[in-house]
Amino acid sequence: PLTSIKGYTETLLSQQSPDPEALFSFLQVILRNTDHMVKMVDDLLQLARLEAQSAQTQTAVVDAVEALNVAWKACLPFAEAKKVTLEQHLPERELYVAAEFDQLVQVFRNLLENAVRYSPSEDKITVACQVAGAKATFSIRDNGPGIPRQHQQRVFERFYRVEKHRGKDPGSTGLGLAICRHILIKNGGKIWLTSPNEPEGRGATFHFTLPSSHSVV
Repeated sequence: PLTSIKGYTETLLSQQSPDPEALFSFLQVILRNTDHMVKMVDDLLQLARLEAQSAQTQTAVVDAVEALNVAWKACLPFAEAKKVTLEQHLPERELYVAAEFDQLVQVFRNLLENAVRYSPSEDKITVACQVAGAKATFSIRDNGPGIPRQHQQRVFERFYRVEKHRGKDPGSTGLGLAICRHILIKNGGKIWLTSPNEPEGRGATFHFTLPSSHSVV
């Protein structure tokens, strides 16, 4: 982003009377790359804070359904622009898990944003959950291009980018999945993915676990 910001700014400064249409276009590029840089710095700061904390700390019991709804509301303008909808297979009432609420919202938001980003227009994302004993397993499924098997273990590394159809999106910082992984480990869970989805032979599903609880403690 900084390279683009610098290049377009230098080009504008080199022109005594830039064309108004070109000026507007260049300023849009500068603004878009500035927003991207701000998001990247914010993500790096969050990663640093997570890494500075202990590997696992005592957390509260929060409602995962509420966290998902908050996250989807934040993603809604992006989803509506692509006409992508959300299909939930979660309990209508509370689903309690051990986590920090804001961090759980961020996990859902990062995964939902990725799902929207790579979903075809006018498609849907499916979120589901299964509770077995003291563990809740969530899944976020999209029908996008999927992730090749050789990349599936590395997508949770910071800045790792899958080439071709998933690697050139200017809206991604390459840090969202690394943040999800750190948050879930800190809260006693884990994250992984399966791709392609069966039986369609396309898309990807991200799974993550958290300790569950049926009552607030």
